Amino acid sequence: MHEYKHNLILPALHAALPFPPSQEVVCIGGGRTPAKDWMAQLVQKSEKGGTDRPIWAIDRGVNICYAANLPPALLIGDGDSADAAAWAWGARAAQVHSFPPEKDATDTELALHIAAEKPLPPLLILTAAFGGRLDHLMSTAAVAAHSSVPCVLADERESLFYLHDRASLSITCEKPPRAISLLPFTEECTGVCTEGLYWELTDTRITSRSSRAISNVLAHDNSTKAFTVSIKTGILGVYLCHIE
Repeated sequence: MHEYKHNLILPALHAALPFPPSQEVVCIGGGRTPAKDWMAQLVQKSEKGGTDRPIWAIDRGVNICYAANLPPALLIGDGDSADAAAWAWGARAAQVHSFPPEKDATDTELALHIAAEKPLPPLLILTAAFGGRLDHLMSTAAVAAHSSVPCVLADERESLFYLHDRASLSITCEKPPRAISLLPFTEECTGVCTEGLYWELTDTRITSRSSRAISNVLAHDNSTKAFTVSIKTGILGVYLCHIE
């Protein structure tokens, strides 16, 4: 298993991720708008101006930035779904990566490509990714799963982490999640083990054709509200539902 860990602190949870420590960047997409208080904790304004975690606005995500007065460092996309006033506001201070509407990749995939080209790729926290259109969510979740850049999808209602070959992660929540599901993003994931859940798995094979690992919960005697998931092979999504 990977020995290095990236300690990620999000509102209401902490995760030890199987990546080297790196800069954290918040990518704001065009899905469901995160709750105001959750977003304020995720991206805190610094005394010197700006935010503690740089913000990348992905197309319509600039609308959320504009409403919250959170200027993005990067503005990515074709601008076809963003409000004109918000786009102009964001473009005044941000580095703009503009693309034509007619292209093969989504704006989110383009953001991942930009991150991958950096000498030290950051950890991307993709928010405003849930909700909205199902095709957008499925595309974002799959592209993030197979990206060379470490990604996490999160808002106050849901979060999605990823495990790749021979890796493990540990998550500690302030409140027990309503559901914890393991989602294979490859045909199969082997050697899946859990610790701290009600229905534990030991060296289990999970396939994309089965719903065996859906809707688990923390073990009843789990006072720490922490759990661990590990795999031998495959790409596994670790999904948490915090609020239904």
